[in-house]
Amino acid sequence: LSPTSAFADATYHSTHIVLLPTADTNGGSGFVENAHANGPNIYAHEQYQLQHAAPGTSYQVTLHIYVGDPACKGAAFVLPSALLTTNAAGNAAGSKVFTPADASGLPKGVPHGIIWTVSAGPGMSYASGCETVVLD
Repeated sequence: LSPTSAFADATYHSTHIVLLPTADTNGGSGFVENAHANGPNIYAHEQYQLQHAAPGTSYQVTLHIYVGDPACKGAAFVLPSALLTTNAAGNAAGSKVFTPADASGLPKGVPHGIIWTVSAGPGMSYASGCETVVLD
């Protein structure tokens, strides 16, 4: 048996995206690990994590997708993703697998802006900056 090769996504590389508390949120942080497999069954796999958020709280992860707008300035297509529930220390983890069908309506080969938010109501939210993603 000879070893097989693995190739990275040539268009979009896996990215570690920081989630910071919004202006009305006290403390905590998190991240999104965004990996694009572009395979026949798994198109993308996102892992989410919160640290030191409000304990015992359910948070909704949402993608705000700015189709063809890498500056995140226009109207966003809003896509709810995973639901995270924090433990007694305020930590939570979760993930979402996107299929090729989930991405079928988005243009390929052009940059899109995405902002990830994780929220549980007023004073309990986290957000990424505007990230550029190109689908292939």
